[in-house]
Amino acid sequence: MWLMAVTVVLGLLCAESAVAQVVQAQSVNAKEPAQESSATTGISEDEAVLQALKQNPELRAFRKQHAVAEGEILSATAIENPTVQFQLVHVQTGAQMGFAITLKWTPPQPVVFSASRSAARAHLEQVKYEIADKEWSIANQVRLAHSTLLTLQQQRALYDQMLALRKQMIELLKTRITHGAATRIELNMLQLSMLFAQRDLDDLLLKQTDSQSQLHTLLGLLSAAPIDVRGQTSVSQEPSPLPDADALAEQALAARPALKAAQSKIAQKEQLLRVEKAKRWPWFELSGRYRSTNSINYPNEGLVGIEFPLPVLNWNSGPVKIAAAELDLEQALAQAQIQTLKQAVYRAHAALQTRRNIVLRYQKEVLPVVAEHEQLMELALRGGQLDLVALLSSEESALRAQKEYQEARLSFRRAWLALEAAVGTPLAEVAK
Repeated sequence: MWLMAVTVVLGLLCAESAVAQVVQAQSVNAKEPAQESSATTGISEDEAVLQALKQNPELRAFRKQHAVAEGEILSATAIENPTVQFQLVHVQTGAQMGFAITLKWTPPQPVVFSASRSAARAHLEQVKYEIADKEWSIANQVRLAHSTLLTLQQQRALYDQMLALRKQMIELLKTRITHGAATRIELNMLQLSMLFAQRDLDDLLLKQTDSQSQLHTLLGLLSAAPIDVRGQTSVSQEPSPLPDADALAEQALAARPALKAAQSKIAQKEQLLRVEKAKRWPWFELSGRYRSTNSINYPNEGLVGIEFPLPVLNWNSGPVKIAAAELDLEQALAQAQIQTLKQAVYRAHAALQTRRNIVLRYQKEVLPVVAEHEQLMELALRGGQLDLVALLSSEESALRAQKEYQEARLSFRRAWLALEAAVGTPLAEVAK
């Protein structure tokens, strides 16, 4: 609307000149929403998330832990190999030299074998949940970066249109100055206003560059070319009521993969404690031996034996105490993680509620006032009741209001994603 008002004053400035026709043609283009400029090109939010889940280098490296955990299961369930010893006996006799073969094998202790296997499986579950939590975090970061670029793209379109119109106003004022219909101070004020707008646009372009770099990193792209984004910031979420904070906290405890990973880690420590306690009790080693010599009475000799350690000096107390302490530590960390997560949900819920109220206030109070102000300014311009100074001031107010509204919606989107990240599931599913 404010672009249409500026167009009106341009028409008044150029009067019946040929430039008026150009201005009127551009007023039609100014009516189109800025966010529709890239509606059919670029990457959507969901497409960006899918690409990040496939190509993000940090995530791809993190997934390699799954194969490591699978290898640990094979290692924990492997049966110990027997040992074979070959000896030469009576070497000093030369021709009467014989040989001996000894075979030893320690069978797996049932408790140690079972607990080690369970600990390895628990570690595999832990890795799976950690990967899922990492994927959820990456997806939320991508959505935030995409929404930020969309907002900056819309703001840049506003500034581009405003600067284009101000350039035309400067050219028209220069023409009017040559005919004595305008003053140099008016031209200088318009030039200063354009410089300030260009400075704001430069700041916006720097923010856009940072967001582009972040999105490149998340998507795993090595390219200097900017990423075109398409879509619109979701507006259906803004007026909808938020779920209860306590319900979201309970949902987070049930859905967050990080908590499930912590529980799997506790199960792993419990099994490792079982292993150390089982090692307190002696376990046997089987052995067999065959010896062949030139003895007349017993040229062939066979022996079978069993070997036990004597736990009289060491009951494996140190490793048991360490395993028990590590279990207590993991349980304490899990409890602290639960409290931290619930507090994060409450904090994100309060922030989202505040951001929602700000957006609704803009929609109910600020935007109608801005729209009415633009209509009154347009009427005043048509009646010749508004000079250049008032026009620039009004234009700055309208532009600032639209920019602040877009930033408020972006902050709402950021708070929405922060709450989803804490809960571990889309809020739309929780509302159902």
